[in-house]
This record gives sequence, structure tokens and C-alpha cells, in this order.
Amino acid sequence: MGRPTKNYQKQHHLNQNMVDDTPLIAKGEPNRGKKQGHRVLCCCDSRKGTMLVNLVALILSILGLVSVSINYKNTGDYWAIVILSISVLFWLSVVWGALRYHRCAVFIAMLWAIASLVLIIIGTVQYDWDTVSEEDKPYSIAGVTILMVWWLVVIYADAVFISEVSNGIMSPETHSREKYSCCCNV
Repeated sequence: MGRPTKNYQKQHHLNQNMVDDTPLIAKGEPNRGKKQGHRVLCCCDSRKGTMLVNLVALILSILGLVSVSINYKNTGDYWAIVILSISVLFWLSVVWGALRYHRCAVFIAMLWAIASLVLIIIGTVQYDWDTVSEEDKPYSIAGVTILMVWWLVVIYADAVFISEVSNGIMSPETHSREKYSCCCNV
């Protein structure tokens, strides 16, 4: 069922106090008609930011999965394959959830992102860094650090999206008001 027509809205006194057709903007509000939500990384609205950040996480997980599968050597690699495979499924669910404004799908995937970040930290602490050559050690540490920072960015983007959907800021009805991008308007 579609949105009520203007005549229906007038007959039943709907949106009388609204500036436009988007909900949550009452007449006289100082922010009337302006974007209410956050900009993720100063670049995108929360929906687009969530999709982009999680698509990058999806690509990184697939590349990691391919890399670990090609260089499979021990049981630790088996767990990396399992974790990366699960991550791929969760990143796909986030993209679907953001497309459908489904905060539960994004929330469950965010919980996985938090759990995987904890697993990365545990793995980093337990790893035998003496097996890494002194020449390669800075690159390995930098790689793990970048991975952890990226997971924090994913968690941030997901949390902002969940918050905005929960508060009614980001919805199919308000998306035209909330959409923002500094570089790509997809």
C-alpha cells in the first residue's frame, strides 16, 4: 500500500503541522527541511556510509579469504577461513539491511563486527611475533592496526545508521531529506 494522497491527508487532517511530506519536521522548528542525521566520515549520510563501509569490509574479507585459502598451512588458518566466511555473510546482510532500512540485520552484523574485533585483538596478543622477521614485523603490525581501525569504522557507521533508523531520522520517507554525499550520488 502506498503513501496517502494529498486529498486523503487533508480530509483526515494528516500532516497539518508538517513543513513537507517527510515526518518529524514540525512547522516552526529551527531545522525545518534541513538534514537531521549525521554524516559518516564527513562524506555520506548514514545509510550510504553504512553500505560503502561494509562493502569495503566485504571486499577485504573476500581478499583475506582468498589469501588464507591459497596459503593454507595450519589449523589457525582453518579458523581464519571460518571467521572470514562468516564475515562475508554478515557484510552482505548489512548491505541488504541498509537498503531495506532494516536495523535488526545491521545490528546483528554489528555485533559480529564487535566479536570479530575482539577475536582479532585476542589473536594479535596470542600471536608469536618472534616468528616474524624484524624486517617484516613493522608491516605486520601496521596491517593488523589498519584492520582494527577499519573494524572500528565499520562499527561506527553501523551504530550511526541503527541510531538514525531507531529515532526515525533515516527512513524511506525521510531519505530524500537525509541523503548526502560529497563525491558519489548513487
